[in-house]
Amino acid sequence: MSTDWEKYSTAQEARNRAKKPNENGVVKLNAGKVRELQGMSVRHTPESSNRAHSEVFGEKTPEIRVKLNRLAEWVIKFNAEA
Repeated sequence: MSTDWEKYSTAQEARNRAKKPNENGVVKLNAGKVRELQGMSVRHTPESSNRAHSEVFGEKTPEIRVKLNRLAEWVIKFNAEA
């Protein structure tokens, strides 16, 4: 799962990198909490065009997806009517 590290990017900057920014929201996940999930790891994987780029590695089983959803905190809410 591709993410941005907030140390190097604001939520708005992350949203603006989406193909259709107005059709996306941004959630915040605590990397330490994600790493506590069985089989998950988080690594900073900067790209030439995005220093903040990071990734969550591991199989996103239905159980892991539920746990990630519980950890997620909306920073910029998705507006389905936008």
